[in-house]
Amino acid sequence: MGERIWDRSLLLTTFAVAVVSAISIWLAWRASAGLTSQVALLALVPILGAARVSYSLRVLRFYYFLSRSGVAISFANTIVVQMVGFALAVTPGRIGEVFKLHLIRERTGTPVVQTAPLLLLDRLTEGGGFMILALASAPLLPALRTRLPMPALLLLGLAAICAFALTRSLWSKRIVITISRWTGSRLEEFLAPHLKNLWHGIETSFTPPQILGGLALSAIARFADGLVVLLTAQMLGVELDLAEAVFVLAVSGLTGGISFLPAGLGAVEMTMAGLLVLVGAAWSNAVAVALVVRLFTLWLWVALGLGVAFLLRVPAFRTQFNEDEKF
Repeated sequence: MGERIWDRSLLLTTFAVAVVSAISIWLAWRASAGLTSQVALLALVPILGAARVSYSLRVLRFYYFLSRSGVAISFANTIVVQMVGFALAVTPGRIGEVFKLHLIRERTGTPVVQTAPLLLLDRLTEGGGFMILALASAPLLPALRTRLPMPALLLLGLAAICAFALTRSLWSKRIVITISRWTGSRLEEFLAPHLKNLWHGIETSFTPPQILGGLALSAIARFADGLVVLLTAQMLGVELDLAEAVFVLAVSGLTGGISFLPAGLGAVEMTMAGLLVLVGAAWSNAVAVALVVRLFTLWLWVALGLGVAFLLRVPAFRTQFNEDEKF
């Protein structure tokens, strides 16, 4: 991947982060006239701690996927790769995912088509974690307790798992047969190796241990983000219990994913603020809570990831990264 593309992407992201962060801070200040007087530095410590737990588990999830799929990369380098992905999460088309694949290939030599399914698995289990939290917290909310057909939802989830397992088994046999027919043909030289790598990546990625492990780590990580919502609301004087905070976080996260907007910008904030209003918060305080939550669950880590991305442009840091130091 060309150095020019890398540099331009970093400059574009730097500008986007600076502008949107400034707008977010300004909106948070305007949303609540007394916001600055309500923010206590001591209260920020547990909020930052919960956000750090969330991001640490998401890094661990990706390292789990890589190691289970046979990609030889250290946890230290996984942190670097994930931080770069966080930095570029706010760019259109999720450029950060492309750079993550590039960095993994650069360090391990693993073909991009083999690691690409891991990114899909990462995204799917991320959404699955939101779904688990939404379904687990919704019955605890009095307004929704009698409206959710939980048995039907559980049966639907079981049917989806069975359908996936059956489809995977059938397509595995078909692809193996198709590739074997190309042996000795001109297509084998160009297309077959890439398809073999792609299917190898799918087979080593979408396994029951990886799916279940990814869902568990995603649910725990996003539960920590739910704590960020709860602690932020308490700091700003909004009455909220744990189930409500987790539900607000999960549904807004799902909305952001469905919107296909970069990092769910706009969709997450508006959904979170709207749900907070529904549980009794004033609109101004709800907007303030949503923006402060996003500051700790998105923008802080985008800024840190951007710093790591720029450090990769420093020869000494890049050399250390390429040495793949174990710890």
